Amino acid sequence: MSAPDIGDRTPSAAITTLGCKLNQYESEQLRQRLQDAGYTIVDFDDRADVYIVNSCTVTAKTDRDARRLARQAKRRNPAALVVVTGCYAECSPQALASMPEVDMVVGNKDKLTIPEALPASKALARPAAGHSDDLIDEFTRHTRCFVKVQEGCNASCTYCIIPRARGSSRSVPGDKVLRQAQQLAAHGYPEVVLIGTHLGQYGLDLVPPASLSSLIIQICSLPEVKRLRLSSIEPREVSADIVALIQKGGRACAAASSPGVGKLCRHLHIPVQSGCDTVLSRMGRPYDVSFYRQLVERIIHAQPQTCLGTDVMVGFPGETAEEFDCTYALLEGLPLAYLHVFSYSPRPGTPAASMPDQVSPEVKRSRSHSLRELSDRKRAAFAESMVGHTVEVVVQGVTPEGELTGLTDNYLTLTTEGSCSLLRRIVTCEILAAMDGTLRGRPIAP
Repeated sequence: MSAPDIGDRTPSAAITTLGCKLNQYESEQLRQRLQDAGYTIVDFDDRADVYIVNSCTVTAKTDRDARRLARQAKRRNPAALVVVTGCYAECSPQALASMPEVDMVVGNKDKLTIPEALPASKALARPAAGHSDDLIDEFTRHTRCFVKVQEGCNASCTYCIIPRARGSSRSVPGDKVLRQAQQLAAHGYPEVVLIGTHLGQYGLDLVPPASLSSLIIQICSLPEVKRLRLSSIEPREVSADIVALIQKGGRACAAASSPGVGKLCRHLHIPVQSGCDTVLSRMGRPYDVSFYRQLVERIIHAQPQTCLGTDVMVGFPGETAEEFDCTYALLEGLPLAYLHVFSYSPRPGTPAASMPDQVSPEVKRSRSHSLRELSDRKRAAFAESMVGHTVEVVVQGVTPEGELTGLTDNYLTLTTEGSCSLLRRIVTCEILAAMDGTLRGRPIAP
């Protein structure tokens, strides 16, 4: 590996990110470390001296995407260094190292050392003042920010490669999480999203142990943080305390006596994966359909305007038509607002990859199509149920027609008239109409 010939000019670097919110957060850490090292950050479609592909390996498609992006980068600048990191690099380093377009392969645990490993003489990656502990103060091109609180997974789902890619569960110390949330909120981000591989396991490995609900309360007590959202959380980790916090969610409760009450968004994404007990058993999921149904009903009873989303996998090995019908019936009957539908993708080395009765791609496509149509209907019905209510909206952008668009605390897109001065602010809106799962509203003067 040789350094690109940059002469006396400032070296440039480009980063592209595949997969989860953790990767997005870690790409921001990389961006900041590269800038501290003297690099100019450019778009991945531009010519750069260094290209970094932060990869995912959840499916075969994400593996292909990483290889494709590496090839594109080398074609864009044959003299550039092309680095692949992330979960694909962690699990399949030999496959990437064999590619002539790839110069460096770096696993997850060494991801943030990439700037130090670059051979360019100007790449002296030492965090600048204020960037200690790899805290970031910007989330490029986002109006909301992510805060990593945990990574790794101790579960043993038979289809999943992530424990191998991310290792065992590790929590970020609470004081560091609070400093990161405070720092990003102080830089003008109106919403903080807590992220992790296995978010509900937060704190169990700390000394003394902590809990996700206690962390939520601490973050909501920070004056700088205006709104807090959770990313995906496993069914058995939605505690009674979290349900109680969701029940009090929405800014309408923000004037309550307890500090921070009302800041937690009325939104939970709780993966179900299958609505059939026999499939859940083959998957190694630690709950049954009855548990999931009761959990969803309990949350909606506590706070009817909660947006509940889920992940569902079609075509798991051996999934029969009858088992799929059970999944469809469960999801159709539950008060869910949307579904993220995935087709099973064999991951080498996982138990499911060698299971018999692999489902054909055609059947997977048909089942995915059915569930995505169901998801569209559910999202539209949930949006319609909000007409006439008042919500708090993070204003994120401007439509081509000149209207503002934003995200409600219960995860619906809303458009409204208003001034661009409202961008990156939380605005109270009355909902006037809903169409195809999107809301139309008008701002209410404070």
